[in-house]
Amino acid sequence: MDNILLLLSLFAVVKSLFMTSLLPNRWYRLAFSLSLGAFIMLCHPYAMEVNKLELQRVLSSQSAMMNISLVVMVDMLLSCYFCIARIKDWEDSKSFRWYTKLFRYMPSLLVFPALYYIHITLFFSLTGVDFLRTSIGLAAGVTITFGLASFYMRKLIAEKELLIELVVILTFFVCVLVICCTIFHPSATVYNHPSPIDWVGCAGTLAVLLAIFILGYLWTQVVRMYKQRKNSKH
Repeated sequence: MDNILLLLSLFAVVKSLFMTSLLPNRWYRLAFSLSLGAFIMLCHPYAMEVNKLELQRVLSSQSAMMNISLVVMVDMLLSCYFCIARIKDWEDSKSFRWYTKLFRYMPSLLVFPALYYIHITLFFSLTGVDFLRTSIGLAAGVTITFGLASFYMRKLIAEKELLIELVVILTFFVCVLVICCTIFHPSATVYNHPSPIDWVGCAGTLAVLLAIFILGYLWTQVVRMYKQRKNSKH
């Protein structure tokens, strides 16, 4: 499980790297890069006191995986709104609403717990290295990497559409991986007992779903016809 969590953290950092390069203001991207380095240094005393074995035991439980899944899903929604807001930048005729402008400056918040877990992992992986040097090296490396990416990522990948596609792919990959870890968790195993199938209930459920589908289709057609008549009058 620790390898899976480390893999999730790495993918979350890479996704945040692409999202940082899409932030609209250059100085805002630089400030976010510096805030990541400051976050690592502020977490240094807390990361030193963490027992990795206890942390792995806690994070390996099903309840912890469900909480992680919830956080990842919230981050996925924010990332999707961020991509939509960046796509609307190219449509000059579109007027920005206040929440669209807010999401244009919304970086990936999943990078903070991901960096914290990587921080703890480095403490136990780099044996014989001073903890303070490890923290300083990680903070400097993250700040420089995100800072350079914020300035040169758009030159390496000229098309914003490609950057947005990469962000969307990484977002859904992280979400699916977390959901699979939660579903296939050993404690989530369910032993089924043979029971008769309620065909009446299944037929009723299908009928309700079909009725909802038909009503939605009819409502869409009515709204479309109303808009066409309204536009024809003008």
